[in-house]
Amino acid sequence: MFVYYRPSNYKKKTAVAIYLAVAIPLMFVVPSFVGGQLPFSVNRLVFKGVPVSIIVDFLLDETARSAYFRGNKQLLHDRLGEMGVEEKVKDFYRPQGLDEQQLDQHIHQIFYDNTGYVGTAYRVNLDGILVRKNL
Repeated sequence: MFVYYRPSNYKKKTAVAIYLAVAIPLMFVVPSFVGGQLPFSVNRLVFKGVPVSIIVDFLLDETARSAYFRGNKQLLHDRLGEMGVEEKVKDFYRPQGLDEQQLDQHIHQIFYDNTGYVGTAYRVNLDGILVRKNL
């Protein structure tokens, strides 16, 4: 009998944290040792829809990191708001030509996909897509 093993959220989040802790520094250290330039623009790197520069800020913030790994969605949301993450992500995606409502929905979808947090102006449909509530 085949038993599908599904790792817990804690194990997945730990694996992602370890990956980021190793992969991101390697992307910057290895090119410096071989004397070349980075083969990409650091400002355009994203992981799961979030710019890497914002992820680094998040990983350096004890409160945000702790809330994420403890699964405290409300504290994480509040801390990310204090850090201005939503506006930074919007600034990153704004050049794609989305109007402000589309941009807001896109950013909230990214946050939902990565943290499970649903903003008060949204609900999740059966396909896991955030849709704006009729307020």
